[in-house]
Amino acid sequence: MYFEMKKIRLIVLCVATGVIPVAHGESLGGLDFTGSGFLSVGAGAMLDGTNGGVAGRNCPCFITDYAHSSVYDGRGGLQWKPESKLGLQGTVALQDSRFSVTAQAVARSAKSGNINLEWLYGTYQLTDSTSIQVGRKRLPMFYYSDIQDVGFTLPWTHLPPQFYGWEAVNYNGVNLRHQTRLGEWDTTLNMLAGSESINDSGYWKIYNGPQSHTRVKWKNILGGDLTLVNDWFETRLAYIQSGTERQSETVWNNASQGYVAATDTRLTGQGSRQNIYTLAVNMDPGNWLLRSEFLYIHRPGATYNDTAQLAGVGYKYGDWQVMATVSRYRAVAANGGDIQGQEGHVSRALTGRYNLTQKSAIKAQFDRQKEHGGANWAPRYGDARLFTFSYDVVF
Repeated sequence: MYFEMKKIRLIVLCVATGVIPVAHGESLGGLDFTGSGFLSVGAGAMLDGTNGGVAGRNCPCFITDYAHSSVYDGRGGLQWKPESKLGLQGTVALQDSRFSVTAQAVARSAKSGNINLEWLYGTYQLTDSTSIQVGRKRLPMFYYSDIQDVGFTLPWTHLPPQFYGWEAVNYNGVNLRHQTRLGEWDTTLNMLAGSESINDSGYWKIYNGPQSHTRVKWKNILGGDLTLVNDWFETRLAYIQSGTERQSETVWNNASQGYVAATDTRLTGQGSRQNIYTLAVNMDPGNWLLRSEFLYIHRPGATYNDTAQLAGVGYKYGDWQVMATVSRYRAVAANGGDIQGQEGHVSRALTGRYNLTQKSAIKAQFDRQKEHGGANWAPRYGDARLFTFSYDVVF
């Protein structure tokens, strides 16, 4: 038992210090190392849109990743900063054991190359089909949540922001995962509990200004997801509930065109509790590719609820793929909330992809976003048209 605990401590030390060989498999001192990585080099140019200053930015603007404040703005020429990223992932496991530790670190150009530890969790395989994991993981709200940073696995240059734009994408806690087969269906059930704290939230920099400072907490997170797969048909249901809290120090003031102290230092987003429901229905019959997702967030006692939809259809021909996608977000007034004060926008995208190898691809995408928020909604980023391309590789 003492020998096993020494090895477990060595695993944690290797992960914590980043000493994980990026290779398909190595063994050393009774430990098995596996590793992988991914790289996305993305660039884009704003074509046109609504001009003006919005929340401290010079627009037209197109937000590609709310959680990390990835924004293309009104500057001319190609912009490389919003979407390029490099990630490394490694797993260290005890030989002849059911225990392992996994870590993933990502450096994003949108955050000036700062390295974020996205995953750090231990896994214990209870049975061949059931495992328990403890640590930091991706919050499984959506179909692409676990692989949202791995550009090669996505059919777009960036995820549809109207659907994949939220303030929390990770959580710290525990989850129980079970895989089985029910008749002709491959089934995966995952249940989780935990919490998340975010300092200097990238999401709220979109609304409060790029130099604003906001702390976010999701407390008492409970939920789970269920995935069913039968040949080319796949569906996924997820439910997550939590308490929410945010504290803003400074916010952008449109009238003065500058930052001011927040009038309420303990903002709760018009409701301190949320219930999140998502559904994905995806099909890959033959050369066709169909993607759809639906979201509803109920905020008891709040003045709004969130709704979002995504639908895409694509066709694959050899190493080529084309895809058309529509995504929509809309805040719905509730409990006497101002109907004209709610956010709303729709984006339409056309994407082309060519697989250079089995592990690399180039993609090009045209996005057109239309503002549909109420007359009293602010900040109003307005309409935008954006062209992006990317080189994505896994290794």
